[in-house]
Amino acid sequence: MKTLEEFNAFVEIKLNSDLEQLERQRQAGKNWMRWLWAGSILFVVVFAVGMFRYSMQAAQQSSEAAAGSGNQIFLILGIVLLFTAGSYGLRYFMMRQKGAGEATDYKQDFKNKVVRPIIAFINPEYTYQPINHASYEEFTESGLFSKKSYVINGNDQVYGKMGEMNFQFCDLTVTHMPVLTLRGQGPDIVFSGSYFIGQFPRYFSTPVYIISRNTTTENLFSSTHSDSGFIETWNLGKKVLPADSNFNKSFMVYSQDTTEAQQLLTPALMEKIQALQERSQAKLFISFYNNRIYVGISHGLDYFEISLNKSLSDRQMLKDYYLDFMSLLQLAEDLKQNVSIWTTTAFSRS
Repeated sequence: MKTLEEFNAFVEIKLNSDLEQLERQRQAGKNWMRWLWAGSILFVVVFAVGMFRYSMQAAQQSSEAAAGSGNQIFLILGIVLLFTAGSYGLRYFMMRQKGAGEATDYKQDFKNKVVRPIIAFINPEYTYQPINHASYEEFTESGLFSKKSYVINGNDQVYGKMGEMNFQFCDLTVTHMPVLTLRGQGPDIVFSGSYFIGQFPRYFSTPVYIISRNTTTENLFSSTHSDSGFIETWNLGKKVLPADSNFNKSFMVYSQDTTEAQQLLTPALMEKIQALQERSQAKLFISFYNNRIYVGISHGLDYFEISLNKSLSDRQMLKDYYLDFMSLLQLAEDLKQNVSIWTTTAFSRS
């Protein structure tokens, strides 16, 4: 795997000119948006003033003949049509001004000129699909989250193969609307961040679940069948206490077979999980289930959904994405060396 220093050099040498061009494109698009808003507000103000003056005149002439009322109706319809035509005319005019193309193409250009080359730098064999993401089934099959009516959104899916492992990696947001809500309350955020699935040709001996301790909140976990939490800890198995006390302070581990779980949690693996949480400063959700590892980094970011209001001069976003991706690949790679955790038989959750 390529180092962070190699990645930084790649960004500086290969992507710097494109990033600078995209920054100029962003500024042009942002200026165009300002003019669009200013023109729209001016148009609405002029229309409102015109309507106000017309209504004042109509009030003064309200004592005229009934035929005049019919004329007023046609006049109002004409004003509505004029407003609609004016709106389309303003949009047509603005779309022909400098900066319109920059604003509309900015996000797509960023993904084509920056994101695709980054994925190719990591490995040219990997496949990048900007609008794809993990499905509902791929989220709930981890065995970690209870099956509820989640709404799944995401993007920037990467498919690949590393040795015998097939994987996918994407940005994912999972929400759930509670049955009873206060007025104006939005859906609960179940997960928001980077989501990784690695699939192996062999199976883990037992399911093992690792959850950051800072996720222990009343609205997230449940301990009974009747609770409505998103993670039902009662169904994950027994609590496991690895030998590393620092790891125990940061994470909770559950498994049906504590001995097998201890064999899976080698010092090297626990060190990588701790390093991932310390660097990302985010909640981790990890599941070793059947022949897959599921890792969720709930940092709340959608890495490559950029906006015209945020400068590209800060490259930290690119570094964080690269480090997340590499950390997950390394974590999955280390599992292959631990032969004691594998079996050729699948298990089912009962």
